Amino acid sequence: MAEEKSIRIGMIGGGMKSFMGGVHRQAIEKVGNLKIVGGSFGTSKQASYDFIKPYKLNVDDLFLSYRDFLRREKTLKPDQRILFAAAILPNTMHYPIAMTAMDSGVPILGEKPFTSNLDEAANLVRKQRATKVPYRIAMVYPAYSQLVKAKELLKKGIIGTIRRFYFSMQSGWMARRVENQGNTQALWRVDGKRNGVGGVLNDCGGNCQFVLEWLTDLEITEVCVGAHACVPGRLIPDDATVLVRTKQGIGGTFMMSQIATGHNEGLMFEITGDKGSLIWRQCEPGTLVILDNAGKRKELKDSTASGEAAVEEKPYGANAAYVEALARVYTDFAESLQGKTKKSRAKSGRILGMTAEEGLRSVAVITAMEKSVQFVPPDAPPPIKWQPVVMPKLEFPRVTELTKAWLDK
Repeated sequence: MAEEKSIRIGMIGGGMKSFMGGVHRQAIEKVGNLKIVGGSFGTSKQASYDFIKPYKLNVDDLFLSYRDFLRREKTLKPDQRILFAAAILPNTMHYPIAMTAMDSGVPILGEKPFTSNLDEAANLVRKQRATKVPYRIAMVYPAYSQLVKAKELLKKGIIGTIRRFYFSMQSGWMARRVENQGNTQALWRVDGKRNGVGGVLNDCGGNCQFVLEWLTDLEITEVCVGAHACVPGRLIPDDATVLVRTKQGIGGTFMMSQIATGHNEGLMFEITGDKGSLIWRQCEPGTLVILDNAGKRKELKDSTASGEAAVEEKPYGANAAYVEALARVYTDFAESLQGKTKKSRAKSGRILGMTAEEGLRSVAVITAMEKSVQFVPPDAPPPIKWQPVVMPKLEFPRVTELTKAWLDK
């Protein structure tokens, strides 16, 4: 696409101080022919003015309100309008921006999750179907070539019949209370009104759900969640373990954490069948591992850039592999809006990113996780969501003392 005429796009949110905004701008630059020509880049005029010099924007193309920006687009002639707008904001803003965009006829490429609650997600799908305005969610995993290969191998039965699965998305960037130290990325994530009451479930749950169901065609039907806030002072979960069961009767586990000190590997999964296991790590996206029943390890490799990122107090995504995958999502969306042949889609067998319907499905699973955390049976006033089996009292207070007594004989 780099040799073609520049395509005009807008941006909502994603200011110069925004972490994901920076990742999206890198992806846009990598595509080559996408040009940001205006938008509403934050909650202050300065946040928008910061874009004037590096992107050579006019003051008239900068707006304090995303509504004003989108409504202005509606008044322009077709050849003056943007092809689409990228929306990079906290979770609770995804819904109102998308609704306004659809009223204005502006296609949107939005960040995940689709919305912060199921009612909004269902309403947005209805709106999208009624208006026919294209909407895409920046779920980058279908743009990783090794995951496309993994889906093909699973379909061919490379590991036999699937028996269990394990998905992990753990980072340690919020292991301290960084939201009180000027970290704006953490600040909105610990706010249930801006992130969603599920906390880490909203941040990571949709990733695990989408990749599992996309890769395996399994359908999640039940979840049981153990989640809590580990860092004192937080009111929503920053660490969670989810037991998952599918319609096909297969069980597995999702491990999600923002307080896993020293970790920053992105998504990892191991899918186990009766003939072997399939393993992939987002921090090593070019390597797909197959283990057979004898424990023999086979590595399938491609030339994908490493996704390794330094452990810092930021979410996962600031690496070459993630930016490359996101750039492919941008390319696929732009080409779909232009009605062009999509080579990347022919390879993956689907659009790159997530549709509105898939977004609704993802929000439904996250909502079930949130309800599991908060569940109180109707006939039992005390909350008994988490019912651990209490260890029986032992004659000896500590096993080590029992061992020592036996050794001293």
